Amino acid sequence: MYKIPAKTLFLGKKVNFMTTCHSTNDEAALLIAKQKVIEGTIVITDNQTAGKGQRGNSWNSTPGKNLTFSIILKPNFLSIVQQFDLNIAVSLGILDYLNRIRNGFEVKWPNDVYFGEKKVCGILIQNNIKGQQLEHAIVGIGLNINQLEFAHPNAISLSTITGNTFDLSDVFEALLLNIEKRYIQLKRGELVELKQDYLDHMYRFGEDFLYRAGEVFNGRITGITDQGLLEIETNQGLKQFGFKEVEFIP
Repeated sequence: MYKIPAKTLFLGKKVNFMTTCHSTNDEAALLIAKQKVIEGTIVITDNQTAGKGQRGNSWNSTPGKNLTFSIILKPNFLSIVQQFDLNIAVSLGILDYLNRIRNGFEVKWPNDVYFGEKKVCGILIQNNIKGQQLEHAIVGIGLNINQLEFAHPNAISLSTITGNTFDLSDVFEALLLNIEKRYIQLKRGELVELKQDYLDHMYRFGEDFLYRAGEVFNGRITGITDQGLLEIETNQGLKQFGFKEVEFIP
């Protein structure tokens, strides 16, 4: 069903399709443990029964309606402190594709993609570290495409947003091409440009909203640190938060 993309340099040149699996990230990790895997290898399924998200959340998807896959990368040019730069590149690659379909998609820190106040895509990156460098990374992506009904009221799909039905194989190929372009940009060391693009498309950036970190507070997102911490300007001054330290309040 998912053919090898013709236009990419290395992403998707090896595609492992599974009719059903618990988690494509887990299957990708098993591949790495068992054999030498080329960079850009994909594990993809039409039915992921135990998909993972940030904070240990699950990712639920109707079989055959959406894209659920993992990319195996070898970003050994990144140090431990640069791990979040990979999140930035992958998120921007997805945004590049989506915003060509329709403007208005944004990245919600640390690595969800939103349209308005609803989530259309989730990203989970699991890094393996060797010494002070990243040895390999498993990039799990769940993109809602043709599903029309969701158990979670916060979810939305491309079909709901546009009123169109999409060919999953075509979306898959275009998505890989855009992610690869951003990954190559990262590999070239264009970190300033990548970070600025990320901030330019960041959900709630520069606007006053409510957040919760123990207590509810009003704040304005002003940036991210080089390590990926979220910076929020509050009445008590500038504060920094890690991945599980702050909650966005609708």
